[in-house]
Amino acid sequence: MPNTSGPDVLQEPPNLVYWSHLPVIILTKKGQNADRRQALSLGVDAFLTKPFSLKKLLNQVNAFLARH
Repeated sequence: MPNTSGPDVLQEPPNLVYWSHLPVIILTKKGQNADRRQALSLGVDAFLTKPFSLKKLLNQVNAFLARH
């Protein structure tokens, strides 16, 4: 997203309720531990750094679907 980040979107008050019941997978080039901790503290279901394989993404989606 050119003007904002995924964590910023998730932190906006109207989005907190909206996103709370949806699975969220962060796909980012920011792979630092602080970025991962921030995303996970916001309740995201998965955090993948670019470049990532389609297999890893599908594994995360399938893992979420298996839990629900």
